[in-house]
Amino acid sequence: MKFLFDTNILIYHFNNQLTDLGTSLLREGIAGEGAYSVITHIEVLGYQQSDAREGQARQLLSHLIELPLTSAISERTISIRKQFNIKVPDAVIAATALEYSLQLVSRNEVDFAKVKGLSLVNPFD
Repeated sequence: MKFLFDTNILIYHFNNQLTDLGTSLLREGIAGEGAYSVITHIEVLGYQQSDAREGQARQLLSHLIELPLTSAISERTISIRKQFNIKVPDAVIAATALEYSLQLVSRNEVDFAKVKGLSLVNPFD
């Protein structure tokens, strides 16, 4: 694994708004280099959407590796929340990327750039 995809990247993809770089990174992810946090699973599938859109989301997620919320990620999430005061879902995603030494692919630089040691790739830059 090389990349952890944030929820916003998948949403941009579903809305045909992802940049060429983002699309390229997502292709690498589908080819075996990509993962997502269980939080992203919940965020992507946990809102009202058409059956077709949900089917597309489930199909894409099936090609990436879902990383669970472990005790180590939970403890790291707590530390990130205390240090940088970012929302719990974002703290879980950052902690997951750090725990697995993955590059986080996200457009959310406002929150994630605060987290020391996090390798962030913004495909919109």
